[in-house]
Amino acid sequence: MLRHVGMFVIWCVCLILSGTVFELFSWGAVKPDLVMLWAIYTALHHTPVRGAVCGFVSGLLFDFYLGRYFGVYTVVLPLVSLLSGILQKNWYRENIPFTIGLVFLLTLSGQSAVALLALTGGAVLYLRDAVPLIAAISFYNALLVPITYPWLHRAFTRGFLKQKVKWEEDHIL
Repeated sequence: MLRHVGMFVIWCVCLILSGTVFELFSWGAVKPDLVMLWAIYTALHHTPVRGAVCGFVSGLLFDFYLGRYFGVYTVVLPLVSLLSGILQKNWYRENIPFTIGLVFLLTLSGQSAVALLALTGGAVLYLRDAVPLIAAISFYNALLVPITYPWLHRAFTRGFLKQKVKWEEDHIL
């Protein structure tokens, strides 16, 4: 239970930081997509299906929070999480340079999908503006990996976010 509360608190911190601290550190209109970054990190430490479920819940809550273009993150975050969960099987999770590249590519694909879904919802986006914005958000997320990923990886593998083995859950006194 503590694990799920911790994951929810981190998700809330991602929302709060996006609207406060990262407003100060934004480059023009570019700031990191911390909710997508959190969904990627969560999926890296779970099975693909469980990661997609976490991505769906994160996307649904984020869409409620945003209030416009409802359903965009509900669709995109599970897909990004599923892709992240599939890729995590084939690599060493402690490899920070690879994780930086992976976060960049997953954020790039996720933000591209957000832009395409927003276009279908009636948003006005110009390609000459959207492409640099998507690339900059992806770059910003990738820059945050060396700062955030080691701490969260330890929390997922040895800390308060570690999953209990099914046997441990059934045989605790």
